[in-house]
Amino acid sequence: MKIIDMNLKNNPYKVYIESGILDKACDYISSIYNKKNIYIITDNHVANIYLDRLIKILSAKYIVKSVIVPEGESSKSFNEYVNVLTKLLDLNMRRNEMLVALGGGVIGDLTGFVASTIYRGCPYVQIPTSLLAQMDSSIGGKTGIDFAERKNIIGAFKQPSLVLIDPYVLDSLENRQFSNGMAELIKHGIIGNASLFNKLLRKPCIDEDIISESLSVKQDAVLKDEFDTGERMRLNFGHTFGHVVELEKNLLHGEAVALGMLMALRFGEDLGITPKDIYPQVKSILESYNLPVEEIDYKKYLLKTLGDKKNLAGTVNFILIDKLGSSVIYPLTEDKIKEIINGR
Repeated sequence: MKIIDMNLKNNPYKVYIESGILDKACDYISSIYNKKNIYIITDNHVANIYLDRLIKILSAKYIVKSVIVPEGESSKSFNEYVNVLTKLLDLNMRRNEMLVALGGGVIGDLTGFVASTIYRGCPYVQIPTSLLAQMDSSIGGKTGIDFAERKNIIGAFKQPSLVLIDPYVLDSLENRQFSNGMAELIKHGIIGNASLFNKLLRKPCIDEDIISESLSVKQDAVLKDEFDTGERMRLNFGHTFGHVVELEKNLLHGEAVALGMLMALRFGEDLGITPKDIYPQVKSILESYNLPVEEIDYKKYLLKTLGDKKNLAGTVNFILIDKLGSSVIYPLTEDKIKEIINGR
């Protein structure tokens, strides 16, 4: 077992990484929660695989109810958010009762946002079942939904009370979903751990050690900057461009991040920050994990980045790579971005 301590000042919690931990979920949850009701939020795909099993496990101590949403990014919508709230209230959920997010990044983001708003906040547990969620989105407390064709534009910071990561559940992933998660793992190597990046070149088994090493990069950033105003922004590498192409091209999140990382590397080259030997290394490893490597002109998407939630009062902070395993925050004003687009 690996344990990651998220020692945030106001919202400390632990992340447990252990093969087979799903079957021990009741023991871990009961150590932090002593009320009688639990509400699981999941999607129809994950429900078919794990919902009955988790209900049986938790029913040893709790009355367990569930809400099932459609699989996919479309469930991170205002309509589905309202639908989940309505179903929870119909189930007579009370203030301070526990939600459990059982699923991938979409379910984690949606459940976290529900938890941040229903009754002005309730506790929730993350049980991520996708590689992407295990590698990245299940920790750190970013929650949200898509709106007006913008990714995660409505949301809140809401830390989970507990995260349980079981590498065994990755065996049920389709190949495309596995590759989807690898993008975030590769990203962590590029921005903060060159040793991890080099390990991934050898196609290691994704086990407790690899997951822990990947999450440690995010842990470090979140503990320094919980609310994404400084150091944590480095985790956005590939996301500023990626969020723009994700919805437009109907890609999975990790696929869009893969393209976004390549676009950011080209941007960094043109600005004289990123060494030119990094792009082919990153392209090669993305290809090896069956992620898209289409060459996209970043300038065509620069204007759209102004609508990203990372636009802070007219300044967009781009994350660029100065060497493998190291990143820099590069702020650009809207006027400067428009100058770059116009070739000035």
